[in-house]
Amino acid sequence: MKMVEQNISGVKLERLRQNAVKKHKILRKLFPVCLILFIGLTLVKNRFLFASIREYGWGDPATQGAFWMLVGNLMLSVIFAGVIFGFYYMLVYKKAYDLFCINFKNKYVLDTLRQLPDFSELRYNAGGGLSYEEMNRLKLIPGGQSVFYQSSDELSGKLDGVPFRAVNVCTGEKASARSSTPKILFEGQVIVFSCFDNRKISEGFVQVFSKKALSKLRETRVPLPIQTENSVFNENFAVFAENEQNAFYILTPQVMEQITAFQEAMEGNVYLSFSEKSLYVTCSQLRNPFHIYIDIPVEEQRQKIAGDTAILRSAKEILIRAGQSSPK
Repeated sequence: MKMVEQNISGVKLERLRQNAVKKHKILRKLFPVCLILFIGLTLVKNRFLFASIREYGWGDPATQGAFWMLVGNLMLSVIFAGVIFGFYYMLVYKKAYDLFCINFKNKYVLDTLRQLPDFSELRYNAGGGLSYEEMNRLKLIPGGQSVFYQSSDELSGKLDGVPFRAVNVCTGEKASARSSTPKILFEGQVIVFSCFDNRKISEGFVQVFSKKALSKLRETRVPLPIQTENSVFNENFAVFAENEQNAFYILTPQVMEQITAFQEAMEGNVYLSFSEKSLYVTCSQLRNPFHIYIDIPVEEQRQKIAGDTAILRSAKEILIRAGQSSPK
């Protein structure tokens, strides 16, 4: 099946959304309906058990055998209902949801962002992202295990003339031996600006982490902890660098003020890394940008796309000095 349709109409997109909503409603009811049906059939099939209890009591071996058979059949009812639910989710609902999402994103994300001021040369790939190996090399966010790593919604281009690349990233690890659901360590957006200051190059990595997020990081890209001369900044952020001189060269009082202002503007924890001319900016979020909701009409979701660039715009306005005129 061809997933992406070129020049798909808004009307057809809305039909795809409504189809996904319909499948989701069926999905929500499928497990309890199947469970009730299978349990009912099991009770009808084993109705002689109740007659045996009335006639011979619980002590009769035949009654006890029939009882344990009933228990086994009830367990099978739960398993069968779960299997049907799983098959419907994977083969019917997920296909309908993915079909709507990928067509919506490919039609509207770029179209909407191109209408916004200051963006240029935009490219968008719903399935693109940063590899686990690349993120693990940077050690910018809690890494987790590769099997639970996800990255998508790659947006690249220029903002006010500064090249950038932004992707959604989710990392996790196995919560326990019994649970198949991962423990989420980080979920949010990772932004890479190709130039953070026209006049500076960082010789080696300088990393700045919100102290609230530090406990989740098992290791940093560079080992040397740095204490700045700003005591308030030290209370809220942890700094690591390859050498102290480069850290102080990059983290001027103005830059530290900008980082503090950026953290205050964000809801989640902030992770930053300066390397050569590039700046990596990440912020944990409750909802990833460009996330699609099937219960919201297409046109209403389209209006939300512009708002999903808030972190990107804030990072550019607060942290990036590239393109700004140098003070005289």
